[in-house]
Amino acid sequence: MNVMLEKIVAQFLENSEKYRIRAYGNGHIHDTYQVENKATGSPDYLLQKINKMVFPEPKRLMENIVISTKFLKSKAPDADQLTVIATQDGTPFFVNEAGEFWRMYAFFSDLMAYDLPDEDPAIALSQIKSAGRAFGQFVGDLRDLEIDRIHPVLPDFHRVTWRLEQLQAAIQEDLMDRVATVEHEISVVKKLIPKMTLLDAWLDMEMIPRRITHNDTKFNNVLFDQNHEAKVVIDLDTIMPGCIHFDYGDGLRTAAVTAAEDDVERVTVDWDRYEAFHAGYLAATEDWLTPFELETLPLAAPTLAYIMAVRFLTDYLQGDVYYKINGPRQNLRRAQAQLKLAQLFLLKP
Repeated sequence: MNVMLEKIVAQFLENSEKYRIRAYGNGHIHDTYQVENKATGSPDYLLQKINKMVFPEPKRLMENIVISTKFLKSKAPDADQLTVIATQDGTPFFVNEAGEFWRMYAFFSDLMAYDLPDEDPAIALSQIKSAGRAFGQFVGDLRDLEIDRIHPVLPDFHRVTWRLEQLQAAIQEDLMDRVATVEHEISVVKKLIPKMTLLDAWLDMEMIPRRITHNDTKFNNVLFDQNHEAKVVIDLDTIMPGCIHFDYGDGLRTAAVTAAEDDVERVTVDWDRYEAFHAGYLAATEDWLTPFELETLPLAAPTLAYIMAVRFLTDYLQGDVYYKINGPRQNLRRAQAQLKLAQLFLLKP
């Protein structure tokens, strides 16, 4: 066992020698480990080092998570919920000598996350509808929490105009001499600007209400039981004030597609999956969404795919400093795939 990790585990758990630690998952942002209890039937835990480059205010981030999870637990005490494990000193995180922030969660041994829906079409549609309902229920359950209690840990996270400003700066700097190789992608981004900035305008004009939203509703951020029923929404790092379109759109961006996010050739929109997520999400939200929110939902998926395309392209031009990659052109492939999806979503029949 890594001695450093063992010392960190000991900040949260007594008798740290009872556990084995292994790398876990394939997330882009944090370093994540499963803390396995050597005793059969005893609970496991999830340990993470918070990426301070991505989340420069870890204390505020953890405040959001603690407040929201306690609030959700108060509304449904018997439901499965993400649970923060405090250190032995009672704090929700540990800061080591290097200034690294570490946190721990209870591990859901009986639940599973999936990067993509099941290969069986019937199971996939059931999973997607259930995920949509879970994400919608999550936002609905937080409607009674005062929005001012939740920090905007990543201001302008889904603001298209800000993401375009970042891309333009990366184009001008051209640190890696890559701009000449992505002229086509840049031209597509520019062509889509008029439609893709509408959501920004509606928010600025307060035509869309601000709500406490998850803001990262990828399909793999919900856990399923063995019956393919969505049970727990996870990865609450980006919980903050936003709008319903962010969650609805990002859910569709990942659940209604047919391949991995960097598989440019194979990725496309499965409209049956789209309708399944839509039905699940509205089952949990339709009673309280405003008429304008409902009317403008079709623009959510293309806008969120577009935002991700711009972000991936920006990171590629900057030298792949934000997202973890497994090859030198992965961020470019991700950007190409998301631009493809944005244009397909705009063609919704």
